[in-house]
Amino acid sequence: MKRIGVTLSGGFVKGAAHIGFLKALEYKGLSPSFIAGASAGALVGFLYAYGISLEKMEEIGRELSWKKIATPSLKGGLFKLDGLHKILTELTGNPDLRELKIPFAVTVVNLKTLKVEVKKEGPAVDSVVASCSVPPLFSPWKVGNEYYVDGGVRNCLPAEVAKSSGVEINICSNVNTVTDNFDPNSLFEVLKRTSLAGVIENQSWRQNYCDIIINHQISYSPFDFSRIKKLVEIGFRETIRELEKWL
Repeated sequence: MKRIGVTLSGGFVKGAAHIGFLKALEYKGLSPSFIAGASAGALVGFLYAYGISLEKMEEIGRELSWKKIATPSLKGGLFKLDGLHKILTELTGNPDLRELKIPFAVTVVNLKTLKVEVKKEGPAVDSVVASCSVPPLFSPWKVGNEYYVDGGVRNCLPAEVAKSSGVEINICSNVNTVTDNFDPNSLFEVLKRTSLAGVIENQSWRQNYCDIIINHQISYSPFDFSRIKKLVEIGFRETIRELEKWL
């Protein structure tokens, strides 16, 4: 059996589709030897690498809300992801990244150097929360002596990280795709769409490191927690369809 790598993109709530993606891999009997993720992909990837079942992960996702994951901050961001940190710590105990059942790496951006860092060791929960700290929505997260923001700012699909681990097939799950539906008169939607343009740009060349890529077509808002179940279904359905072409 060939060694399989998995890469999970950022995408905030849309990242729930990665749960369906992983369900599809399990359905096909495929087990990842290495996982790389950014932002929401880091969150899903970490929980899976730790050993949380996909059913439990979906259950947790359906119970999440803004109130549970974040509190008002106004210090470097509108909110701080201390709620998310608490939830993940209660679930896993904040292990070192090297202790996970499946080798795992997460991308973050160092706020001082503005460089991408790939975390493969150190406190897992802190690295994951740092990778989810989308500016200016969420405050930077401190890990050690440094402050970090969302890994997706500069590397939202760390496919080269998974590929360089020595896997033979790198299967990538991407939730950042362009849809035609948007309101040009909405400040929020214009900001969201221009942010997506930057994400797509930093992902584009990294797709060359994907042997198989599933580009999930998602029209839902990346901030709507009520769509978790539907997003999981989309991820499963579209992954099965794509895998049928390759395997």
